[in-house]
Order: sequence, then C-alpha cells, then structure tokens
Amino acid sequence: MLDLAMRTQTQKIRVLEPEAERERLVRGLRVIRHGQPVLELPLYPDVEYVFGRSGESSVVFSDDAVSRQHGRLWCDASLRWVYRDLASSNGTYRCPHSQPDARLELKGSTPVPVQVGDELWLGTERARLVLLGEPPQGTHARTDARVVSKAAQVLEQRLAAAACHELPVVLIGPSGAGKTWAARRIHERSGRKGPFILVNCGALPRDASALQSELLGHVRGAYTGATSERRGKFFAADNGTLFLDEVESMPREAQDFLLDVLEGTGVFSPLGAPADARHEAPRFRLISATKTQLGASALRKDLVQRLLGDHLVLPTLADRRDDIPGLVHQFLAALRAERNLDADLTPEALALLLSRPWPGQVRELKRVIDATIIQQAAQRQASGLDTERLLLGVEALAAYFAEQAQVLGEASSPVALALEEPPPTRQHARKRPADITREEVEAALAQHGGNKTHAARALGMALNTLKAKLKSP
Repeated sequence: MLDLAMRTQTQKIRVLEPEAERERLVRGLRVIRHGQPVLELPLYPDVEYVFGRSGESSVVFSDDAVSRQHGRLWCDASLRWVYRDLASSNGTYRCPHSQPDARLELKGSTPVPVQVGDELWLGTERARLVLLGEPPQGTHARTDARVVSKAAQVLEQRLAAAACHELPVVLIGPSGAGKTWAARRIHERSGRKGPFILVNCGALPRDASALQSELLGHVRGAYTGATSERRGKFFAADNGTLFLDEVESMPREAQDFLLDVLEGTGVFSPLGAPADARHEAPRFRLISATKTQLGASALRKDLVQRLLGDHLVLPTLADRRDDIPGLVHQFLAALRAERNLDADLTPEALALLLSRPWPGQVRELKRVIDATIIQQAAQRQASGLDTERLLLGVEALAAYFAEQAQVLGEASSPVALALEEPPPTRQHARKRPADITREEVEAALAQHGGNKTHAARALGMALNTLKAKLKSP
C-alpha cells in the first residue's frame, strides 16, 4: 500500500465523509426475483447497471411488471450511488432504510441518491433491489473459473500474496488479459475498508482546472454549472484502492499532479476552495496496469519508481488454454444468474473454442460466449420456440466467427468450413423420425441457429414432422 503520511489541518472545507458514513458505502446488490434464487452482486463505481426484461440488461427480470429497460444504477461524479427510472410503465418505488414503511415513487429523469439498506421495487415487490454495505462473498453469479493451467495457478498465488502486503503493484499484460479483474481481486482479498476506484489514465484531462476537479474534486460554485460539491478520485479512494488503468498513457500534466500526491508535497484542495484551506492527504493502496514496458513509455522516471513495488505479469489466454472450459463455465453461470439464460455448449463447440487463437484474450472469449448465447435466445424467441434451455452448437459459433471476420476485414478462416451443412450423424441415421425425441429436435435447432429446414435435414426427417415434434408435449 502507498500510505501518504502527510497530514495537514482541515478546518474550512469538508472533503472526506465522516468515518461513520464512509463505512456505509454501497458495495453490493441483492436482487430478488419472483420464483428465482436470490442473486447477490458486487457493485463497482466504474460500471453502470441496467435492470429490465431486455436480454441486454445487466440483470434480467422476467416479471411482466418490469419494463424492458426499467431503471439504471450508477456512481455519479461525487461518488454517490444514484438510481434513475427509465420511464418505466409501472414505475420504481424506493423504500428508504431509515423509513422502511415509507414507499416513494421515483418519477422524472432526475437521478435519486440511494444508500445502504434501501430497497428499490421495480413495479412490484416481486422484483426488488437491495443495496448492501459489503460485497457478497462466493455468489454463484461471480463464481471464479476453475483454475487448471500452471500459469493460472502461479497467478492465483501471486494475487494472494499481493493482497497480504502493502506495496504498490504493477500489472502487466495485453489488452483483455484481465488486469482490471486482477486489481479488483487484490483489493477484495486485502480487506480494505475503502472502495476500489478506477482511473482511466488515457482519458484524464490536460487542463489544470479540469484535472484538479477530476482528482481532488471541487466545491459548490467553483465554476459555472458546479451546483454541488464533487469528491475527486484521490479522496474517493481514501482507505481503499486507487487503480491506474493504462498508466502508460497518462498525460504529463497528470503525472506531475500524481507525483505531488504520492510524495506528499502537493496542496490537497478541491477546485474553488479558499487559498488558506488545507486538507489531509488521502491514503490508498496503489495498483497500476500497463500493456507496455514502463521503461519504454513516456512516464517520468521518478514516477515509475513510485509505481514499482510488486509486479505481476498476467498470462495470455494462449498460455492458459486449459482454463478455457472453466472460464466458459463461469460466463455461462453469470448468464444464467443475471440474464435468466440457461445454456451450455456441445463438446464440438467447446473444441472449436479451444482451437481459437484469442488475440483479444479473456475479454474476447467472454464477448463471444455472451453474444452467441444472447443471439441464439433472441432467434428462438422470435421463432416462438422455448428458450429455457439452450445448447450452443459448433455451427452457430462458426457462423459468428465468419461474420466477425467479415466485419473486421479478416481473411477467411478454416472455421467457415463448418458452415457447410454436415451430413446426418450415424446416431440419427439409425433412428426413424418417429423415434426422435423433442429434446433431440431442440438440440438440432440450437446447433443450426434456429433454422428448422437445416435441422430437419440433419435429423433426416421432413420439415412438417419436425414442426409436429415441437408441438407435441
């Protein structure tokens, strides 16, 4: 941890919240959906959460009282969690923790601050969100992937060790390898009381005033439009973790600013504060992430020395190919818990994933799983088919990769050959159409992207016979 020891008097401006309030930071969410297991999720200040019946929502509800896009929850510029109803049909009701019997309907487009213990009813009490003061532990939606490869086992050991010491940490790895995930894992394992605050270094402003507002905050009236006080990223990370993502792209102005904070030599006043106001320096654990060698970057050499302490090199997905089945299981569990999509992959589809190069690393693997499953569910829904259980086949995956290659302008891949219709399998060839079960028909439809003609041909039956099978109980 980088503990900034310089403490100066704070008299005129309150920047940090009192300890009692800081301990009540919103860190998790309990989701209650009628007829489904309770879901608990950690909340991150750099992530927006959308709730509704739409399959694109962060958490999907099946209740008819919930609109397709019902509401949105996010952390505002002052690091407060706020909720906004998205013009839903049945509205959102807030039950404050301080007044559990008072139910207030949230209307209009103004975001409403929420705090630990508050309940949000999406239309009815059958669809509820409960704000938690602690991140959930071991929830099924965020189950860790089964670690198999030696590279991943070594990484787990290094992450566990980093959570036990207080040195700054530099995470090195290509885009998509999981540097943000690793930083969050270190923070959560370290047991720090404060939050995990992410700073996108490439997006930091170069203007001195805007930079001061972003990192140290501003007081009300600091500039035109500053109608409320804002807490900067440095103070928001007090007693927690400050994560500098893409640190190699930090502008020079921000480097100078950060170095003053790390060395305790700067003036820690929000923008617009009186000249004689002084504030205590924030104390936080510092974690940085980079995809390039810091020595070859444009970072100041003295800043690089401040960032260095422990360093972890994240393996590529090619280095941990044996972990792909476990990662797929993790992503499918999240889709099942958060989006009500119960899906699995055929062995042939999993084999195809194992053979891919994955230049986009774990992020690309997750995107492919999410996109293909959601597309299959949408196609089946549009065709009037049951979407409770999906089986993703190699044909659907191959079609997705072929379309992706066209969009990206990549050369044709051997995977595209899988788009050709395979002959009926021996198992199906030995069966009469009357003996083929509805489950086998649905599995064939999933493999052929919902195309009934292709599925019927693969099963060796007439199209009308297939349709009759789908109507049978």
